[in-house]
Amino acid sequence: MNICQAAETTRAREAHACENDAFKFCGRDIPNKKKIAACLQANRERLRPACRAMFPAPDTPVGNTVQGTPLLD
Repeated sequence: MNICQAAETTRAREAHACENDAFKFCGRDIPNKKKIAACLQANRERLRPACRAMFPAPDTPVGNTVQGTPLLD
């Protein structure tokens, strides 16, 4: 499997995991993908576990971090 195929597979899993939650919580934002993602993030605690796993918790460090401290490049 190449990188493009892996990315497509990941996107398909994400879409499948969150489809019901997107309609339930974010129907007014469809078809705007950015708004749907923001809505799902805002409703993270209410999402089904498979969908919730696609969205990091607010206190999860993003990017290159070590124990929550950003690394300098």
